[in-house]
Amino acid sequence: MSGLLHWVSSPPALRQPVLLIAMEGFVDAGAVAATAGAFLRHRWQSETVARYDRDAFIDYRARRPTAVVDSGRLRRVEWPDLEVFTAEVEGPNDVAILLGPEPDMRWMAFSETTVELCRHLGVTSAIGLGAYPAAAPHTRPVRILKAGNERGAQLFPNLGEITGYTGPVGAGTALQDALDQAGIPAVGLWAEVPHYIAGSPNPAGALALVNTVAGALGVEMDTTELEAAAKHHFGQVDEAVAEHPDAGDMITALEVLYDEGGSEQELPTGDDIAAEIERFLRQQ
Repeated sequence: MSGLLHWVSSPPALRQPVLLIAMEGFVDAGAVAATAGAFLRHRWQSETVARYDRDAFIDYRARRPTAVVDSGRLRRVEWPDLEVFTAEVEGPNDVAILLGPEPDMRWMAFSETTVELCRHLGVTSAIGLGAYPAAAPHTRPVRILKAGNERGAQLFPNLGEITGYTGPVGAGTALQDALDQAGIPAVGLWAEVPHYIAGSPNPAGALALVNTVAGALGVEMDTTELEAAAKHHFGQVDEAVAEHPDAGDMITALEVLYDEGGSEQELPTGDDIAAEIERFLRQQ
């Protein structure tokens, strides 16, 4: 293996493992992917098996370590880490989960290292998790769309596709391309997060991603905690909207747009309202 990845323990023997990729950072509106990845990690009681060389991939000026100081003494420094966890789950596939901050640099080296990891673990396919702000009301189910590499085009056949996009991407999308060249199918799952609350944690989006992954793997998943968090979040948003009549009008327009399958070009404006709602949520 490359010196850019360090094994914490001996890699386990996994059954046709699927790699789940949930990195914090670019294109993760509402921290949906990070929340879903952390939830799956804990629900499956996954074990850490490897860590990437943080000095090679993370800019500490952008993602500063944190310190714990007590009674005038530095107790510890906590560093941001890109880690790989594995778990044996019900169904035909075990899982490996890549969690942590999106690399700040050396994306090609990161992708090559991850391809090596996949080959070492025998990964058969990869699923990336992400989210973006969309013309979607919080009063409707979270919609999940997909976009995969050439080999992963047949994965998740029942999901809608992102039909057209040209623009900047995250490290996860670059990794998809490297996996394709290595012969590994990969697909990105993207949750549509209401644009007016995209800056706040969105447990409903995380719940939708978790359910989609669990369904694809054919496993039962206890999502009671996420369901409760989503319900509480809905209540907070409804309370905030009730204080702003203009927000209610905007959401009604979004509901019509969502139900009729309209395009984002018809998106009602509401930046000021969005700022007020997010400010309300942060205070709760």
